[in-house]
Amino acid sequence: MKIAQYKGLEIGKIEYEVVTPEEVEKEIANLLASKISTKEKEGAAVLGDTVTIDFEGFLDDVPFEGGKGENYDLELGSNSFIPGFEDQLVGANKGDDVNVNVTFPEEYHADNLAGKPAVFKCHVHAVKEKVEPELNDELAQSFGIPTAVELRAELERQMNAKKENEAQNEYLNKLVKQVTEATEFDELPEDQVKARIDDMVSYYEQQIAGYGMDLNSFLGMSGQTPEQFRDQVTANAIESVKADVLFDAIAAAESLAVADSEVEKELSFYKQYYQMDDTAFDKFVSEKKNDIAVDMVRRKVSEFLLANND
Repeated sequence: MKIAQYKGLEIGKIEYEVVTPEEVEKEIANLLASKISTKEKEGAAVLGDTVTIDFEGFLDDVPFEGGKGENYDLELGSNSFIPGFEDQLVGANKGDDVNVNVTFPEEYHADNLAGKPAVFKCHVHAVKEKVEPELNDELAQSFGIPTAVELRAELERQMNAKKENEAQNEYLNKLVKQVTEATEFDELPEDQVKARIDDMVSYYEQQIAGYGMDLNSFLGMSGQTPEQFRDQVTANAIESVKADVLFDAIAAAESLAVADSEVEKELSFYKQYYQMDDTAFDKFVSEKKNDIAVDMVRRKVSEFLLANND
């Protein structure tokens, strides 16, 4: 291969804007929202409270499949149940039995229930109200940070670091794209291209499975044929392999490498992070050590490219 110029390029580094006080406050609000808890209360349920209920649904006094639940925590006003259900539990107290009368939407996913009137017999075990935390030293210490002032500063630091990292990645992608397009590659290793295609297809299959669908069903909904999808994935895989080949060539040209001690330190981090026992760790090392070492070298190439271009 004939590597194009990869040092001294001026494509314009991407500057990021530091976070504003308003952005920090929004992040703090998100953090506090994640720490909201509930506690049982005396008195009637209001919107925003959570009721713990047993329920069973009936059509014409006959219970229907899938309409029963026990000790279910339902936040009133969350609209997680069919329209009208939660409103009828407003005002309920612990120990109450409430008949909730609803009509299933016409477009409801179960044909036997769509558009039908139903009664849910509910028993209220508890009524709980939200407990919203305050930004104070006690909360900060739950995150391992001594004070609220330091927590705020750490959030701001992390937000700026994220913006800086995103800007660097965007710039690096532009840089690598320019160098890759100008580089004359030899024939790419077929096994690498095939492995990358398989990895990408597997990734998409896993993502789509999270929505309860298979790949062919998803492609049918999006109007894309399996052949078009395969072509798209193949094109992306080729560009990805080209970038890897380019990085490996630059690493060789610039004598960029990682010491065994660096790899061992990285492997130790994985062991601690994933809490692997010795048997699992030995298997992980035998399968992944080489891949991790290669990734570490490529990270050094990324750092080299960022430092030697503008």
